[in-house]
Amino acid sequence: MTKPSRPVCKRDGCTAVVPPTLTAENLCVDHYLEDAIERLEEAVTSCRDGHVVAPGTLDKLRNHADFAVTFLAEHSADDSLRQKEMLLQFLLGLANLHEYLSHNAPLVGRTR
Repeated sequence: MTKPSRPVCKRDGCTAVVPPTLTAENLCVDHYLEDAIERLEEAVTSCRDGHVVAPGTLDKLRNHADFAVTFLAEHSADDSLRQKEMLLQFLLGLANLHEYLSHNAPLVGRTR
């Protein structure tokens, strides 16, 4: 009996395996991290420009943070050192964004 094949990343040209925690996104860890950091950078730029950050954006960033913490807790091998560094960079950036928003509450969007 053969093992079912694991899904590969949906990004063009990427053959990396999608971990079970990212099957809904169908992305490998590297591309998931790129998307998370890009979303964070967009939110930071929006704040700097004085625009409101939508609650949905903050929810997505929180989901990325949840993944980051779980990944860091479960992967102790050094083979993912670069990914761990990216995750820590993301978490630090998210903490900085939250600190900024705590002092600039009008930039946090409200749901009706």
